[in-house]
Amino acid sequence: MNKMKETEEKAATISSENCNIGNTSELYPDSFWKEVLPSLLYEIVKALNEIVHAHIDSIALSVLCALPALCSGAKVAQSKENEGRSIILFMALFAPSGVGKTSAAMIVRKYFLNWLDRELSKIDESGGDEIKTYQDVFLDAASAEGLENSLDNKSALHVVLDEFGKLYRSSKNDTVKANLIRALMQIFDSGTMVTRKLKDTKRSKHIVVQGMGLFAASTIGSSNLTPSDMREMIADGLLNRFLVIFGKHKPIPLRQELKREQTASIESFARKFHEFAEEKVFYLGNEACEIYMNYHTDINKRYRHKYYVQDDTAGFEVRLLTISQRIAALLHLCTNVENNTPDCFEINAVTMNSAIKILDYLDEHHFQEILAYAHSKNGRLSLEDRVKNQLQRHQKSSLRDIIRRLSPHRKDEIKSVLDGLIHQNWANCDSEGFYSKS
Repeated sequence: MNKMKETEEKAATISSENCNIGNTSELYPDSFWKEVLPSLLYEIVKALNEIVHAHIDSIALSVLCALPALCSGAKVAQSKENEGRSIILFMALFAPSGVGKTSAAMIVRKYFLNWLDRELSKIDESGGDEIKTYQDVFLDAASAEGLENSLDNKSALHVVLDEFGKLYRSSKNDTVKANLIRALMQIFDSGTMVTRKLKDTKRSKHIVVQGMGLFAASTIGSSNLTPSDMREMIADGLLNRFLVIFGKHKPIPLRQELKREQTASIESFARKFHEFAEEKVFYLGNEACEIYMNYHTDINKRYRHKYYVQDDTAGFEVRLLTISQRIAALLHLCTNVENNTPDCFEINAVTMNSAIKILDYLDEHHFQEILAYAHSKNGRLSLEDRVKNQLQRHQKSSLRDIIRRLSPHRKDEIKSVLDGLIHQNWANCDSEGFYSKS
């Protein structure tokens, strides 16, 4: 038995090591998440990474998007004097079939949220006929009306939308799905929802959302999510509300479940998070506010540039300001759990800075890949497309930097592509060896 255990752990270690060989897109993320996440949360992400066939970026973001379902009315405010807004986070995972998209959401749901669903079920059963409203933890294949009812019952939700590309495409001719998407966009922007005036209702109601994490997944390809669909999602502002993970993969893990003590540890963390979050308002401290204001200035510059050149992703820049505060609040709560400080409501500079780093990382390694996919002809990104994308995004890049961002084991191919682009007068290389777009 011990020998089998040793073999399992050794194989898991080898699998993890193989995941990090020869590609900085695989090597860098683990150290990145260790840097930006509170240590207890990082250990959970690392444990899940050993059992889920999804890239660690997908797992880390899946965890962050599950936490709002534990917030139970918690809010984040820019200052102590503000009322604050609900904590809502949306993520979208786009990748080929078989890289663990749905499993990432379901595993996180299992370990972070199933205990809460069980407890609410017990309350429902013990209440008999006297209980007229029921809170939900999970809501997947829902209509806008179902979403309204759930939120009206003060549910903090974890929503999973599988086959998101097909849902979006069919919403063009399906009013039920179109209403659901419009409702989700409204919830993200304001943290509230105005119910529709239905036949059996006397008046519309304004509902404050208690907390929501949305996980959307879609296979990329002609039968699911095409480049044309992606361009439309960006143009109409839908995708601007999502943190995007695109296409990364890793070797298949040997193990499929956590050990009992790991499971108990995550449930204990989730219970404490839920207790510490309930109905609290978290706000940026003075130093955190200063970092946020600098970020605000930077976002303003990027927004103005994109607005004037009519770039459809300008709206994404604006929403980064809101998202940064929401992520900071979640990281702060995780730190409170780790330090057992339930009455610490002030978000510090380190936490605010970590939230911004997460957004910058996702933009660098994922959102720009989505843009390249959206503007590709057939949905397949050639190495040349990816090299061009790098030169368009960075004013000057050394050969080493370009190779590091793309694929170290394709060094010679990347150099050949760059030489070809220079020959075509599409790119330049200066006397110091820095490449740029012509």
